[in-house]
Amino acid sequence: MKYLSLFLLIFLQTCSSPESDKPNLTRLLIESYKQEFQGFILQECYLVKEGDAISNGEWTYFYEDITGCEYTPGFRYTIEVVKTERNPVPQDIGRYQYSFLNLINC
Repeated sequence: MKYLSLFLLIFLQTCSSPESDKPNLTRLLIESYKQEFQGFILQECYLVKEGDAISNGEWTYFYEDITGCEYTPGFRYTIEVVKTERNPVPQDIGRYQYSFLNLINC
């Protein structure tokens, strides 16, 4: 019985995923138009508010693509995304990768 309890304890610990493996979910409010900016070349980026800043924060430039998100100008979107840290972080690319999960409001 003692060995069974020990086995179950070890088994349950190996089944649980570490905190870093759990998805980091966040909400983004995306403005209805994109903003031009000058980087290496003239480009467009999203204007967003993220997480707690949605209700009263300022719009910020969002240079990343959102994998799986089909953006149409003229609509303001509230979406839920999975925010994954890149490791290692490539040069000239953001620290996080964003993947579309759910449309909350359009």
